[in-house]
Amino acid sequence: MKTPVTLAFASLWLVMSVGCGSQQSSPPIAGAEPVLETAQKKHGEVMFMRNCNQCHPGGAGGLGPALNNKPAPKGAIALVIRTGPGDMPAFGKEELSSDDVDAIAAYVVALRSAESDAQASAR
Repeated sequence: MKTPVTLAFASLWLVMSVGCGSQQSSPPIAGAEPVLETAQKKHGEVMFMRNCNQCHPGGAGGLGPALNNKPAPKGAIALVIRTGPGDMPAFGKEELSSDDVDAIAAYVVALRSAESDAQASAR
């Protein structure tokens, strides 16, 4: 037996899928992220925690320097991951795939952005 809530959701889905045939006239909601980018950032978080967090805890300084205060683009971050400057180990393709490196770079940029947003709201 269907509950009233289930029927309401089914009715809403039917109306939304059929609609009145009009095209969307307004732009999409600002700030909404595509699912793929969100999945990449989540993968980046997992890879960062496995490979980077022990030296750069939460992107802050630890055994390694802070990452959150460096305005490096994703490509520069990827290069640093691969080459390992200073005391940092280089992560070759056998340790991290290209997708892993891209995801870590995206996560570091998001982490930096989140920290700067937090600092701005604290002022």
